Amino acid sequence: MYYERNETKARFVELRGQGLPLKRIADEIGVSKTTLVNWEQDFKEQIDNLRAMELEALYDKYLLSVRKKVEFFGDVLSRIQGELETRDMSAIPTEKLFAMYAHFYREAQRALPELTFRTDEEIETAKTIRLSKERLSAEGRELLS
Repeated sequence: MYYERNETKARFVELRGQGLPLKRIADEIGVSKTTLVNWEQDFKEQIDNLRAMELEALYDKYLLSVRKKVEFFGDVLSRIQGELETRDMSAIPTEKLFAMYAHFYREAQRALPELTFRTDEEIETAKTIRLSKERLSAEGRELLS
């Protein structure tokens, strides 16, 4: 029974890490949504880590579209920069080119995915910190009641 329960929890973490809604997970593994909400708190760091891995797999799957965005923005930035180098910096169109450059630079930065991975030790540390904060917050609410 203990082994089955751990297997069920592991399946929950896997499905939640894939981004599935609690209702669907509850139906699939036969556990109440209330229990799943509790498990989500217990395994928050592992779920977050799996979500990062899922996102990385999607980034990898669609690498060409990400790569094309970065290449496009890089090309536009290079052309604008090349044009700026030929301009008299006191002209108004130059200001517009600087604005375009800044805009495309920001867009290029946004096109780059940000991924965060944690080791098992980092997951446990983050979980311990989060649980301590939650416990202190709950104790604070009890004192105010």
